[in-house]
Amino acid sequence: MASSLSTFYHLSGSLCPKNADNVKLASSFLPSAVNLSSRPGISCHPFVNKKQSPLLSSTPRFLTVIAMAPPKPGGKPKKVVGMIKLALEAGKATPAPPVGPALGAKGVNIMAFCKDYNARTADKAGYIIPVEITVYDDRSFTFILKTPPASVLLLKAAGVEKGSKNPKLEKVGKVTIEQVRAIAAEKLPDLNCTTIESAIKVIAGTAANMGIDIDPPVLEPKVKKLV
Repeated sequence: MASSLSTFYHLSGSLCPKNADNVKLASSFLPSAVNLSSRPGISCHPFVNKKQSPLLSSTPRFLTVIAMAPPKPGGKPKKVVGMIKLALEAGKATPAPPVGPALGAKGVNIMAFCKDYNARTADKAGYIIPVEITVYDDRSFTFILKTPPASVLLLKAAGVEKGSKNPKLEKVGKVTIEQVRAIAAEKLPDLNCTTIESAIKVIAGTAANMGIDIDPPVLEPKVKKLV
């Protein structure tokens, strides 16, 4: 059915003339005006009152019928009953902790999640990939993958295993500004930033807290003011 249907009656002389042959019906469904008198079972009778209603005239009138909105698809919508956040090694999710206990408590199919997660992270071997799992009342689930933590990406870029315990005095590695820019571009969707320049400053701050220098420096050194 079309969203709207425009139909009008074309009357000549008065609302219903004596000659019924002049009464025609035109519609978007019909290629041309249809003579009402030629249709069986259709008749037109003149009004007793000769005065024409102010709301009715011989001018063609348009009647617009608005189609009703279709009913909503059947079925009860799923209800979210839990949100689980994990940080797992790409391609190596197993039913062992922390996956098993976290998903088992919500009644989620643990093996199904592990299979899906490992398949989607197979090309990121060696990285820790955070995942956010949404659990529904029918025990089904969906999940989205986040980018690796900035600290992990910086350690990979610097070629070191861990950061410094005293980053102000002990430096453990160095990265270039090009490497920092690449990390910032990868992390931008997960950062509270709108530009790559602001994301670079965030990554530079993480590097400074880990004892990793940037060449050339991005952040200006803080100078304590003497009172």
